[in-house]
Amino acid sequence: MMDQQRRTELYELCEAVREQTVTDSQWTRLQELVADDESREFCVDYMMMASHLGEVLEGHDATSKEYTSAAGQQTLDALFQRANAGHGETIVRSKQRSWSTVLVYATAMSLVLAGFWWGGFSSRRSVSNAFATVTNLSHCKWGTSTLPTHPGARLTGGELELLEGLAKIELDNGVKLSLEGPVSLRLVSPTQCEVATGLLLAVVPGPEIGFTVLTPTSEVLDLGTEFSVRVEESGRTGVRVLSGEVDVTNRSSGASQRLIENQIVSVNATQLDRSDEAMEVSISSQDPRVEPLQESTTRLITTAQGRGQDAFVWRERSSGYESDQMLLLKHCVSHRPEWDRKVYVSFDVSSAKDLEINSAELRFTLVPSELGYVTRQKNAVCRVYGIIDESLDDWNELSINWRNAPANAYAADAVDPNLTRALGSFVIPQGVQTGSVGLKSDSIREFIESDTNGVITLIIVRQTREDHWDGGGLVHAFASKEHPTAFPPAIRLVGRQSSSTAE
Repeated sequence: MMDQQRRTELYELCEAVREQTVTDSQWTRLQELVADDESREFCVDYMMMASHLGEVLEGHDATSKEYTSAAGQQTLDALFQRANAGHGETIVRSKQRSWSTVLVYATAMSLVLAGFWWGGFSSRRSVSNAFATVTNLSHCKWGTSTLPTHPGARLTGGELELLEGLAKIELDNGVKLSLEGPVSLRLVSPTQCEVATGLLLAVVPGPEIGFTVLTPTSEVLDLGTEFSVRVEESGRTGVRVLSGEVDVTNRSSGASQRLIENQIVSVNATQLDRSDEAMEVSISSQDPRVEPLQESTTRLITTAQGRGQDAFVWRERSSGYESDQMLLLKHCVSHRPEWDRKVYVSFDVSSAKDLEINSAELRFTLVPSELGYVTRQKNAVCRVYGIIDESLDDWNELSINWRNAPANAYAADAVDPNLTRALGSFVIPQGVQTGSVGLKSDSIREFIESDTNGVITLIIVRQTREDHWDGGGLVHAFASKEHPTAFPPAIRLVGRQSSSTAE
């Protein structure tokens, strides 16, 4: 028999769930309690009464809505008090209750009893049918999902929509799935899932499992491997084998190909296209955008203002990988240095000469690059350098490259130490591809104050290198001044107007 303390705790937890104020610790505690049949039945009873009785009573008769709503609340209160106290006596109702309300109440209670039986059966069935577990979450934002999305949750078949971040799921048969937001996925069974849009990485321990990934245009049958599936909004699917082999079939034409390690195929509505050399997708250019100058005791200076510029350089410029709207940053494995990238930004700081600067903050807006895999990139440390030789500030964002970039050095995480000054570093956490990153330091303030030509040039490198032998780590991307929607690189200065210019 359930004791009073347990009833009170369950009541409070169920109320928190119903009011959508439940915390992570409360949710964990509720999961522990409902492992007991009697506690689970109590929760099912409570939640079903709260939903069904309220809906039926309030929708019964528009002409008597006020009365039936009050009657519904009175009934709920009495039922919850009885359930919480553990009493079994009949509830005495007011004599003013009409026969129609009695009928509605009886109907609602029948729904409660049916829901109680089915809910209890369904919850036990869900536990027994679960075949996967949420093992890791990093900076996740979820959309519409029919499955639980907290760490340790047991999963049956259902929908998962990850808007941002990285989520890892392990199936009971050993299959490991990494979801990199944004992605929309449906778990079907221990041997099948469906990806509507977005990026999924799968590690399958052996061919005997027969794990299959379905997309709008393709069917990917694993033969014991690690592979990625990226689905565009149009349904076009890219499949890359990181190790082992897979069979890829076009769902419309029935054409099929077997891929081995490092091979890639693109599947559209009618055909399969092999593209084994292309390890990264191309990025289209966009029209430029200019941000207005904001002036006050807080000055915001962007690369879109005055003589400001922004660009990225990489060792081997390849057709199809240009990007005017993004500033790409990468530190590749040692044997793939051709994809190393560094970011160069210039700010016109001449408007800050009338300020006595108290603080300076450098900010970048992260945007998804769709190049590489979040799963294969750890927390990334990015370092900022300022060019101290002002004669080098006269670079051109349209012609800059790896060979002519000022103060550049060979290594992906290095610059010429004789021409630069280290200004600080910031970290981009694993799984984060949107939001704002940067640093606030006295070094940046002092660097701006020491400027004499009204322009400063900063170099951003990524110290954290990929740790997979075949590359595939994420290419980080900042919005440039040409990005159509995101804010460009900016320096935020806080200070006061100097006395010499204030008069």
